[in-house]
This record gives sequence, C-alpha cells and structure tokens, in this order.
Amino acid sequence: MGRKKNQTAHPKTKTDASLLAGAATYEVGMPRKRFYRQRAHANPLSIHHLEYPPSPEQMDWSTHFPTYFAPPPSEGEGSPSLKGKKVEFADVGCGFGGLSISLAPLFPDTLMLGLEIRVQVTQYVSDKIRALRLNPGSVDPDNADDVAAAAADAAGQPVAKRQKVEASEDSASGKLAPVRGIKPELMPPEGYAYGNVSVLRANAMKFLPNFFEKGQLSKIFFLFPDPHFKQRKHKARIISPTLLAEYAYVLRPGGLLYTITDVPDLHQWMTGHIGAFPLFHRLTEDEIDNLGLEGGEGVEGQSGSELQRVRERAVMEAVKRRTEEGKKVERNQGGKEWSVWRRLPDPE
Repeated sequence: MGRKKNQTAHPKTKTDASLLAGAATYEVGMPRKRFYRQRAHANPLSIHHLEYPPSPEQMDWSTHFPTYFAPPPSEGEGSPSLKGKKVEFADVGCGFGGLSISLAPLFPDTLMLGLEIRVQVTQYVSDKIRALRLNPGSVDPDNADDVAAAAADAAGQPVAKRQKVEASEDSASGKLAPVRGIKPELMPPEGYAYGNVSVLRANAMKFLPNFFEKGQLSKIFFLFPDPHFKQRKHKARIISPTLLAEYAYVLRPGGLLYTITDVPDLHQWMTGHIGAFPLFHRLTEDEIDNLGLEGGEGVEGQSGSELQRVRERAVMEAVKRRTEEGKKVERNQGGKEWSVWRRLPDPE
C-alpha cells in the first residue's frame, strides 16, 4: 500500500539521485513519503483497536526479525529465538524511523524496534526497511551523511578523506550545512541488510509491558514527542509518573533513557517528572560525552572501550539530528533541549 508511482525506472531515464546514492536498485526502489499521508499527531487515549500479545512470551517476533526468530510452533505461542536475541532498543513514537534505521548499522548485533501509533507512518517505515533488506549494503537515502559516507566508500577514497566533513545544500535556507559522515570503524559489515530493525504499530502508553519483559531494554528513546499544549491534554503526554514506572520496569539497570524536544515547557515537564522518579539519574554533559568508555551501557555483548565511546557519541548525534522532527527544527533554526537518564538498580 502506498507505493504507486516511480517504483521502477529504466537506467537511461532520470531517477531520484538520493535513490541511486542510497544504493537501492531500480527494481525495488524506496517508498515515497508523499504516498503515506497522515495527520501529524494522534490521540493515544482514543485509539483502542490495536493488536497486542497477552504477555511478552506470546509475542510472534518472526514476522519482524525472521533472521533471528523462528515461526511459532502453534497459535498463541511466542516465536522462539534462533540466536538467543531479544529486542534491546525501543524508539517510542518513532515517526518515519530516522533514528532506528540510523542506529541499526551501528549496532548490527542488537535488535531494535520503532513503535508508532499512526497507520500510514508505520506502513512507510515497514516498506522502507523491506526495501533496505532486499538491497544488502544499502543505506537510508533520507540520511545524507550515510549516503555521503557510502558514496565515498564506493569510490574507494582514503580513510582520511572519508572522515572529512563534507557539505550539502540546505534546501530550506539555501546555505551550506555540514554533513557528518559515519567514521569507517562504524560502517556496517559488508552485505549488511537491516535484519536487526523493525517497526510495530502500538500504543506504548498502554501496552509496553505486553511486548517487553522486565529489564529487557537497554535503551529507550522519547524524541520530539507530542507536546499536548493544552493543560487538559497533559494526561496524554508520554512522560508521566505512572508511565515512568513502566519504563523503569522494561529498562534494565544501567540502561539509558533519552529525551529531546524543541518545546521548552515540555522539556521542563519531562525532566521534572523523570528527576522526581527514584530509579533514574540524569547524566551531565561530561558523563554523556564519556558514555561507553567504562561500560557497555547495558547493551548485551558490549563492554567499555574507545570504540564503544565513539558509538555512543554517534547515538547522540542520531538523537539530535536523524529524526524527521530534528531535521525540521534545524531547517527552521530552532533550539533543542535534551536529557539522558541512567536506570538505577532496584533498591533492596
């Protein structure tokens, strides 16, 4: 659904340059956002017709991660993990999937899931992931820095040149803006096919514990959530004292919770409520800059190292600049406020 035009093109015809730069083939191509029209926001308190498992053990993950999960043996049972894997990253309100798709190659052995409540937006992300999987070695054409890094790598440029900051034209302002290419040591393995990322239509305010076990997640993201400006709508905000108990339940000790917004009032609301919750500790900017140096930040199979520190810095770059809303704020030269919180151990 949604892909009606411009899905194929003859090599001699004019083709979207970003599609070619993203290494997608003519046969598959990438979905176009203009065919997935959807309202900017949805009321999570008024949407009830959603599918969800009675418990995490009964969730069929094989349709989302076929490389890692086998189909369930019978109806009503969960899909057994082929490699002992579980979802570790959750992007709540993932929008068009910019963050999840950006992080997937940085952590190729970590399963991550975007949760989105809007139907058409979820379908767009699903179609994009499918197109990327059908073209191993591709990069997301919506992220110019990935495209630039892949193009430089395909051209066989020296490492020093690939690490240089390149420039791209900002379509809104007409000015040159820096493009931050992925460093060579963080480039995905050859033939990488986005098998570790997926998207799910779900209402995280109601059903998060239905999908994730206690302490399952190592990272959870709340990026540019709906501000719900009217006071009577504040109960629909994604951060609240009641919901924080659920986030602490699914987030393992040592794991990280990320927030970012361009609305100062919402930033104060989120940091105020999270700061008052006893199981979260806010990290300073110095602590954020040194993430990954001494520990794996709760990520399975990751330990402290300089490479892990570089990877965690790339996570923060993605949090600030890889989402649709983040790019829009930069085009409009707006400000952003963010915070990172560590999940503390449960009290004895």
